[in-house]
Amino acid sequence: MQFRPYGSTGRMVSILGISTTAFHDEKEMGKYSSSIFHAFDKGVNYFDSSPFAFGGIGERALAHALSEMKTTGHPFNLASRTMAVNGDELLRDLEGSLRRLDVETIDFYQIWRICSEEQLTAGGDSSLLAGVRKAVDQGLIRHAVISTNMGKQDIAGLADNHPFDGITLGHSGIRLLFNKDVVQSFTGYNMGLAVLNPFGTDFFESRQELFDFIRTSENQTFLEASIHFFMSNDYISTIVTKLSTPYQIDQAISAVDHFENYSQEEINANWTRMRKELLTFREQGKSLSPTNIRESSILTDAVDFLLGPKRSES
Repeated sequence: MQFRPYGSTGRMVSILGISTTAFHDEKEMGKYSSSIFHAFDKGVNYFDSSPFAFGGIGERALAHALSEMKTTGHPFNLASRTMAVNGDELLRDLEGSLRRLDVETIDFYQIWRICSEEQLTAGGDSSLLAGVRKAVDQGLIRHAVISTNMGKQDIAGLADNHPFDGITLGHSGIRLLFNKDVVQSFTGYNMGLAVLNPFGTDFFESRQELFDFIRTSENQTFLEASIHFFMSNDYISTIVTKLSTPYQIDQAISAVDHFENYSQEEINANWTRMRKELLTFREQGKSLSPTNIRESSILTDAVDFLLGPKRSES
């Protein structure tokens, strides 16, 4: 496993992270917990959960795994989130996650779906920002993180004026391709960057046909190409994947272990090729199997969001 600094926090996080937000079957709780511990045993130390996804099944599975992880004495990093609209809601969400995970502190607490600075400051002493400061002062969270679609200038304002140590980006493959300058700007503020849900729900067969263009050679597997694409950018702290079985986790760790640094020329060529392919997808469509119809809709929506709606023929 490889480790990278999370911004200026002093914490080292595994380049491969595990998100439990895709865990959805209550009957599989034991398997989910075992998979989490398997990842931890293989060197993964960044674990992301949510109290909202599928009724919090992933959070409860992580709690079960934590009981065993704590006995090892090895360090780990916990990330959770809130979609609160004010400070009181944030503190209630946080206290619930702390109780269910049976921990005193969450390392990276993510304020989800922030679209403007006003969302953080509205309400004065009852604002989200006031709740964040209170949680940090009380030692309930170590580092405040935002998940946002804001642009470079607005993010700069957040970094300069508020106590955020990192950013989490969802649907990251799309966002990295089309907002590269925004993403790279995070490094200028010594903020950590977690990329979540790269290229869709996971790295495996369900997205392979759709994103096959990310492979840089015929010998490279789709999984290797996915992970290496992100690893080639050193401003990314951790790649947070929705892997749920030991087999998937082992394959991803193998891809990490076999990564060789791309040259700057290779990185630039990859960006150019991938951006062109996605633009072509939107303009002309791609030949997709019936199982990928939903994925094509996800991709079209994401590209439309970043580039604006496709212009109609006149």
